[in-house]
Amino acid sequence: MKFQHKITTLVIFLFTFSIALNAQEQLNDYKYIVVQEQFSCQKKANDYQLNGLTQFLLQKQNFKVLLESESLPEDAVKNGCLVVYADVTEHSNMFKTKLKINFRNCNNQVVFTSEEGISSDKEYKVAYNIALRNTIKTFQNFKHNYKVKKVSQPLVLEEEDTPDTIVKPQEKTPNTVLKTVVETTNLKVSKKDLYTAKLIPGSVFCYQLKTDNNTIAYTILFSGKEDVYVVKGTDAVIYKMNAQWILAQYKNDTLVTKAINIQF
Repeated sequence: MKFQHKITTLVIFLFTFSIALNAQEQLNDYKYIVVQEQFSCQKKANDYQLNGLTQFLLQKQNFKVLLESESLPEDAVKNGCLVVYADVTEHSNMFKTKLKINFRNCNNQVVFTSEEGISSDKEYKVAYNIALRNTIKTFQNFKHNYKVKKVSQPLVLEEEDTPDTIVKPQEKTPNTVLKTVVETTNLKVSKKDLYTAKLIPGSVFCYQLKTDNNTIAYTILFSGKEDVYVVKGTDAVIYKMNAQWILAQYKNDTLVTKAINIQF
């Protein structure tokens, strides 16, 4: 019996350790956790005070946790993929309250799910509280330690000494009639290409780029890749290269790029 007990204890330890290791591999890629104001298991915001409790419990595990209503730090505004979003889901039955915490990345993909927290208490508020605390046992052998991802350097186009140089490709892909032209501007930004980024209400990382007379020039949508935005309604993207924002846009099957200035 002692031997069987030791085996059971070892299995439980290894299982718990593997969960902590998985959490470490998945969640250390993210700097911040944003806790939703209303979980999918709730009928109203902060029902049974679960949302504030979730923030508190995750903070004890060394996570940087914000509620959905709070302003994001500047680096998270610029790079939405530093953030992972926490949602509590319910899998209860008549006798037990069962909760899990799902963590979704900026592409709405579930990157980690906690172990199920269970409570048999008959009082709802107590049962939800206990079940949620039990989900946090997933992290009992894990402390969050954000690790900065190494981002590969973007391909840099060599610029000619003369501004507005046209660079033509030497080879064409079969069945392709696209003509590619790159206009270089020596990274000089004209006054008409100065924009102020205004966050679109209800969105997380989507902006309206406005001119100095408050006219909307572009609406940009976060692509999921750091410092890369899709320009809504056009065949264009905006990205940062060597600390400079670049607008790349197809005009009559021709790729045209120019430097712009964006104030976030």
